[in-house]
Amino acid sequence: MQDGANVEPQEISESIEKAGERNEKKIGLTMAIVAVLLALATMLGHRMHTEEIVALTKATDQWNYYQAKNNRSRDYARDAKIAHLLANGDQLSEEFKKESDNQKTGAEEVRKQAEEKEKESEAASKKANQFDTSEIFLEVAIVLCSIALLTGARAFWLVSFASSIVGVVFAVRGFIT
Repeated sequence: MQDGANVEPQEISESIEKAGERNEKKIGLTMAIVAVLLALATMLGHRMHTEEIVALTKATDQWNYYQAKNNRSRDYARDAKIAHLLANGDQLSEEFKKESDNQKTGAEEVRKQAEEKEKESEAASKKANQFDTSEIFLEVAIVLCSIALLTGARAFWLVSFASSIVGVVFAVRGFIT
């Protein structure tokens, strides 16, 4: 380009075009980076939801086992009462009482395991929610970049950085929650 007094119109349009191409490349690169972050957040969110379901299923299994042990404990306690009514049934009654107590003790251990699995499920759910929120902000950032490319308005591109940062913060919270 020459000094400002003798600038040809063709040179001005070429300069504007080059500047526009540089901005488009920057916006495109930003979109690509945000798309990678979005893919990671999506994958991690899906994995956390899977962990949530697995832990919840295990908790449900433990609660079912707890219920079965509780039922057996009551059955043995009832059998102990019946055996006590029988002639020479005291020894059998004591055996049934002992087994009832064993089942009751075992049921309490199983209940604690079920509660632990529920806590694991809740923790995975909280992490998944962080990654899901991250996805939303990263998707918004991509849309803002697209609008910047279509309109040529740099402001949309700049705002996409804020949305991207919020998305990354939520993803990081998904790791540390």
